[in-house]
Amino acid sequence: MHVIGVSLDLRWSLPFIFTAFVVAAGLLHLVKNTASKYFEVDANFDATEGGTFIKSAMSCARTEPAVCIVCGSDGPKICSRCKAVRYCSQKCQADHWKYHKLECKNFQQSSKDKSGNIPLVVGNGASKPLRQIKTVLFPYDEFVDLYNCGRPGYPPCGLINCGNSCFVNVVLQCLASTRPLVAYLLKRGHRRECRRNDWCFLCELQTHLERAINNFNPFSPVNILSRLPHIGGNLGYGRQEDAHEFMRFAIDTMQSVCLDEFGGEKAVHPSSQETTFVQHIFGGQLQSQVMCENCDKVSNQYENMMDLTVEIHGNVVSLEECLEKFTAKEWLHGDNMYKCDGCNDYVKAWKRLTVRHAPNVLTVALKRFQSGRYGKLNKKVNFPETLNLGPYMSETGDDTDLYKLYAVVVHLDLLNASFFGHYICYTKDFSGDWYRIDDCKVLSLSLSRCFMLECLNFRSKLR
Repeated sequence: MHVIGVSLDLRWSLPFIFTAFVVAAGLLHLVKNTASKYFEVDANFDATEGGTFIKSAMSCARTEPAVCIVCGSDGPKICSRCKAVRYCSQKCQADHWKYHKLECKNFQQSSKDKSGNIPLVVGNGASKPLRQIKTVLFPYDEFVDLYNCGRPGYPPCGLINCGNSCFVNVVLQCLASTRPLVAYLLKRGHRRECRRNDWCFLCELQTHLERAINNFNPFSPVNILSRLPHIGGNLGYGRQEDAHEFMRFAIDTMQSVCLDEFGGEKAVHPSSQETTFVQHIFGGQLQSQVMCENCDKVSNQYENMMDLTVEIHGNVVSLEECLEKFTAKEWLHGDNMYKCDGCNDYVKAWKRLTVRHAPNVLTVALKRFQSGRYGKLNKKVNFPETLNLGPYMSETGDDTDLYKLYAVVVHLDLLNASFFGHYICYTKDFSGDWYRIDDCKVLSLSLSRCFMLECLNFRSKLR
């Protein structure tokens, strides 16, 4: 009987095993030491925070609730390098690190700063603390000065279509014709006041406007197109998108930039959020009023608005009729009865939606989507050059809610299809001259030729 086996030389194998163990232990220590620079290793996610831990974190960072800076959930995990931001999971830490690494490094260098504010790295390498939160974030008097600022009328510069990018081009052209926004970016300048250390839409928009003014040849807004997901999460480069949707995302992004200067949306009181520069331009307020038919009890609810979207179904043929339909009384009865607090029962009531506070720049979108094979309601809707919003206000005004048309966005479709087509726009420069803009093609024309089928129009308040 034969036994097959392998003989081991202990004098050789034992030193090898010992060396391998030492190397493995050294690698483990190196990995943990490296990871501890960015993450809190072996954090206990189920344990509650102790008083000592909270105190040590508060001593070097501004007072904030223990929430994840990425998703807003409970944040028991903390950045071990700067002790200034919290996370709920290692995934949120990893996702935020690319934005946080410069801020974290700068925070360590200025940890002896007595102000207690988190310094953010700006473009020139210097650091600026977050602005102190005030009741009014942007003084309205300064906004009025910018609104009435007289600037020479520059003809619009064409923008190159980089592949289904017409929806971005038309919105940028309309923003470039919005007087207070242009005055703020070119006269006051956002770039030198920006607190962000990553890409900023307002800084990029300022660069875009400067380039448009000094350029006679069309150029590509590629720096904005390549960062569409930063503006709207579901927007994609190279896809056909809705211009109105991009416009709303762009305004929301500009509002977020204004709030980030004071610590973000969660750090600013809702009433103060309505005093940013972007809110002064586009922001208004809607009133939803319900009145019980039995006891005449009135209930009012208010909602912030950045634009108006009106229906064009039925026999409406003008913008005024669309607004009348938007503010018409709606009877609540049958299966849609109203629960009245005064009667403590479901009763008949009427509901009416009106404009409580009119914005300084009014954006109106016509809702052309409909069910069917193609999905676009392609009908002519007339609109005036001057619009009086007074009849659609919650309270009777003094005829000061007058708006002057300065931009129109048009969707050119094929076979009444809403899911594809091409966008062009008509804009008025600050000298009062109108232009038809089709990507890189800019044509001067009279006002009468601008009054045609439109998807989105912009109006500024007369002062």
